Amino acid sequence: MGVSWTEEQQKVIDTRNCNILVSAAAGSGKTAVLVERIIQRITDKNNPVDIDELLIVTFTRAAAGEMKERIRQAIEKKLEENPEDEHLQRQSTLVHHALITTIDSFCSYIVKNYFHLIDLDPSFRMGDEGEMRLLQADVADAVLEEAYTEEAPSFLAFSDGFAGGKTDKKIPEMIIKLYSFSMSYPYPEEWLLNCRKAYEIKSIEELENADWMKLIKNEVKQEIKEVSMLLKQALEIAKEPDGPVFYIGLLEDEASAVAKLERTENFFEWKEMLDKLEFKRLPAGKKAEKELVSENQQELAKNLRSEAKDQIKALKERYFQETAEEMLENLQRAGEPVGVLVDLTLAFMKLYREKKKEKNILDFGDLEHYALEILIKHTEEKDERTDAARELSKKFAEIMIDEYQDSNLVQEKLLTSVSKMEDGIYNIFMVGDVKQSIYRFRLARLDLFMEKFKTYPQEAGENCLRIDLHKNFRSRAEVLEGVNYLFYQIMGEDLGGVEYDSTAALYPGRTFPPKQEEESEPATEILLLEDEEENTRELEARMVALRIGELAGKYLVLDKKTEEYRPAKYSDFTILLRTMSGWAETFKKILNSCGIPASVTTKTGYFSAQEVTTVLDYLKILDNPMQDIPLAAALHGLPDGFSFQELAEIKVLGMENEKNGFYEALLLGEKLSSPLGEKIRRFFAVYRDLRRKVPYTPMHELIWDFYDATDFLVYQQSFVSGEQRKANLLMLAEKARDYESTSYRGLFNFIRYIENLKKYQVDFGEANTLSENEDTVRIMSIHGSKGLEFPIVFVCGMGKQINMQDARESIVLHPDLGIGSPYVDTQLRIRTRTILQKAVQREILLESLGEELRILYVALTRAKEKLILTGVTSKLEDTLKSFEMLKKQEEERLPYGLRVKGKSYLDWVLAALARHRAMKSLYEMYDFSVYPLNEMYDREPDFTVRQVQPLELVLDEAQLRTEEMLKKGELLLWDSSEVYDEKWRKLFRDSFSYEYPYQTEGAIPAKLTVSEIKRMQSADTEESETLLEEEKTEEIVPLFMQETKEELKGAAKGTLYHRVWENLDYEKIDTKEQIEEQLKNILTTEEKKSIWIPDFYRFAKNPLAVRMKEAAQRGQLYREQPFVIAMPANQMKKEYETEEEILVQGIIDAYFEEEDGLILVDYKTDKVQKGQEKELIEKYKVQMQYYKKALEMITDREVKEIYIYSTGIGKAVLVHSAEFKTL
Repeated sequence: MGVSWTEEQQKVIDTRNCNILVSAAAGSGKTAVLVERIIQRITDKNNPVDIDELLIVTFTRAAAGEMKERIRQAIEKKLEENPEDEHLQRQSTLVHHALITTIDSFCSYIVKNYFHLIDLDPSFRMGDEGEMRLLQADVADAVLEEAYTEEAPSFLAFSDGFAGGKTDKKIPEMIIKLYSFSMSYPYPEEWLLNCRKAYEIKSIEELENADWMKLIKNEVKQEIKEVSMLLKQALEIAKEPDGPVFYIGLLEDEASAVAKLERTENFFEWKEMLDKLEFKRLPAGKKAEKELVSENQQELAKNLRSEAKDQIKALKERYFQETAEEMLENLQRAGEPVGVLVDLTLAFMKLYREKKKEKNILDFGDLEHYALEILIKHTEEKDERTDAARELSKKFAEIMIDEYQDSNLVQEKLLTSVSKMEDGIYNIFMVGDVKQSIYRFRLARLDLFMEKFKTYPQEAGENCLRIDLHKNFRSRAEVLEGVNYLFYQIMGEDLGGVEYDSTAALYPGRTFPPKQEEESEPATEILLLEDEEENTRELEARMVALRIGELAGKYLVLDKKTEEYRPAKYSDFTILLRTMSGWAETFKKILNSCGIPASVTTKTGYFSAQEVTTVLDYLKILDNPMQDIPLAAALHGLPDGFSFQELAEIKVLGMENEKNGFYEALLLGEKLSSPLGEKIRRFFAVYRDLRRKVPYTPMHELIWDFYDATDFLVYQQSFVSGEQRKANLLMLAEKARDYESTSYRGLFNFIRYIENLKKYQVDFGEANTLSENEDTVRIMSIHGSKGLEFPIVFVCGMGKQINMQDARESIVLHPDLGIGSPYVDTQLRIRTRTILQKAVQREILLESLGEELRILYVALTRAKEKLILTGVTSKLEDTLKSFEMLKKQEEERLPYGLRVKGKSYLDWVLAALARHRAMKSLYEMYDFSVYPLNEMYDREPDFTVRQVQPLELVLDEAQLRTEEMLKKGELLLWDSSEVYDEKWRKLFRDSFSYEYPYQTEGAIPAKLTVSEIKRMQSADTEESETLLEEEKTEEIVPLFMQETKEELKGAAKGTLYHRVWENLDYEKIDTKEQIEEQLKNILTTEEKKSIWIPDFYRFAKNPLAVRMKEAAQRGQLYREQPFVIAMPANQMKKEYETEEEILVQGIIDAYFEEEDGLILVDYKTDKVQKGQEKELIEKYKVQMQYYKKALEMITDREVKEIYIYSTGIGKAVLVHSAEFKTL
């Protein structure tokens, strides 16, 4: 049965001849639709294209690999339906080389094909991320060193003002950060220079009209609008019959003043008006008036007005504390340090480029910019496509971009340049979901998607078209309704980047079969834990474990394969976390302690794994033992480790002898005659041996030497998580091998390499030992879950505060606003935030909050059947009290000010649920009322909001431990001699006594070379073994006369001879001069020393060579013919008692054709004397048999003669002929 596509999906598949933007909601099947569109393009009856005429770009290698596999399978399926279709057959071959790729791989493709246009060495390699971080650090230090040498006053002032603390480590970090930021732009140098221009404003009028000031104005307008709305709400309440009428006059005056602010758009006029605006004390009202007023209404009006007052106060503090003149002066003064930072970054960019050129390495940023240089000619006036871009644009019938919301400006320019748009043909297909744009930290540009989203029409007929896919084929309707209910209220264009309305909402596209019993509980739950202690992560993990225990084995989920309901297994549960560090391991540990198997599946935690840190600590002390903390950690972590008591004794020994360093104390301990002294001596024996190896041993070998010398690998395998630990340690050795392939060497640089990876959070993730079918709860990051789906999802850590560190840096960066820097008075040591810095910080804050909203959206849309949100909150009562004025709000979207003040996901979710009936029990717990007249109160779906008490978790833990103790006692008293169940006893006995029936076949190799078969079947040894034993004489040559390179012997010498025979031109072997001239082009001068050139003179005179020459002239001489044939195993070796086939592979040196058959030639360089021809034939008889058989199978012609040409006796030995039938 074929796939049934929705009307919108079919439109995506069929639409041609225009640029298409597909806005695909979560779970809308965008990948399936994209694959179908590709299949339709290549099977179109009227205008079919080849798969390699499509450029398909996606975000990750894994996604590109999955896409290619899906397309391959779809082509194979079509081929099964129509096996004779030549076009499909060609696609089946072309798909393996099709450009289904990441943007990095596409850039690499461009650079490798057009390197000659930009004077780039084509032998470049891609730098390892750790290597590039090391190089960046070295270059930044060099740039800084040069600046200190020059002692420019502006630089010294910058260093003094921005170094921060006792060292200037922050400055290299600033340089590298600014460099990385600029590289997301097509022309980074220009962007950096524009950042400097933002501070070159000369007048207040120029300041008012600056581009970046527009963003501040929009923010101020939004805030004033919010204040006006709050005051109007307070006024409406005051005018109600039971409202505080004595507030009306003051509220009207304040609302009028704010209305004037709304009508103004001039920044400095706002300042004047805000300076005059004051919020007076609210009148108390007369006693008679107060008796008619509801306390709740008075409190609500007061709170609304207080909220408005606070917002105005915050706005004034943010932007309007200084006069216009002060703002301008501070901005101009801040320009100097910004100029210094830009100059340092430009110097870094230049030197970094030179260093990479020296090492002939590139990073991914280089690939993009080199590709851009190849495709676009950039001038100040305009950008023009190059001939290379035009050539590539002719190659691609369509450009398809997956995950378009994650593109940046460089990628946009690159892909547009290879399209046909300049020729009037619109052939770009973009698909993505702006609500799932969660890679701002990778400098993805949301505005690229949104600009097209707003301008592309939804009706066909023009050069561009927007198609929305709303239907979700992943989740239950109840889950989707829950997500919609929350996001209608918390996501908007003002915060989140997209208006969450009926066009952006999720609609169910899949009908789940009904369950036998009606569900009694809602699909979406919120689990709250109120606690102010520090161990909140453990408590939250216990709360999750409690709920998993309640659901596992009871809650019914739809099986993906059988499409029938079954009880939930542990593998149906997934825990999503915003931050893995410090959370994932805690959750795993707590779940495991509660008897729930759990595994961490995200790339984090590798460097914090105890076994890895111990090895790294040991490596640090091998490099420099005078490091107390690594030394103590290494001593404690070894298999024969030192206890804390022993470490304390060593430290005390050092203090008694006035030795401050731990290593010095350890040296003193070496002299002790006690067991501790013996232990220290054992440690030093291994340590010193390993330290001696450091200067000349590659890193991966040094790590293996450490494993072997200390039995560390074996020791770690003995733990419960031994397999995971072993995998991590093997991975460390592999990473050390990768390090050896970089341009850095040695232990010191390896430690720096690892420290840089840790510093920049380039985590490898724990080695994956988890099988797909393992029944375990998965713990992963929200970012790692993107594109995946799970039956039951827990989104945990909802109470964790959102990280806003980026907005708090001393110098802040923004793609549009540039560099936000304060003015630092180095004499008075006063730092003043400039208006531009405030603007950048505010914009970063808003964009970060918007990104967090989108991350939350991704998390909530992973669940198929049940969604559970968990979080720890403090002061829950205060939070619920703050919702009083929200309960009556009729507007669906939550107030902007409330959303912007959200400090955690839980703040947003609880505020969104404040008006829902699900909060009733929680309100009643704290004596708050509900407002059932609000339309939001009874809106679908239903939620469960449950507050879990810490005592409940403690009792659950106590019960679990009691059960464990009882079970342990039961097992300790187990009588192994008693048969408890005969059926299980028989099953165990049969299982443990089972013998694999094909044990002998398991030893049979799948593939053998002819040489291996010869060795198996013959008592003789390798072909390089001599038949004539030469007497060995020792050469005594003075050192100064010795050659630097030894003459090659044995197999290596034979390889040189074979290379000559392979490349010999038989037209030119008549004279010695001709042969010697050929040898110059085939072998190097050093290699020629290892062969005996007269061997080839003799060969040229041999009748066999004459026949080969004649065959070459006819075009019937063939050399180095590889083959693979299948042979029954029992023909190879008597012990192989089966006719299972073994693949036999080999290479025939040469053969040529004559009218009556083929002549096979094999060259041998063994040392043989005349008269030993029979021994030579016997030695290689088996090999020749297989060559003959293979050649006859390949050519379907008879081999009439076989010759071995032996250099030892200088002639061709006939092994087989039609007359003799030797073989």
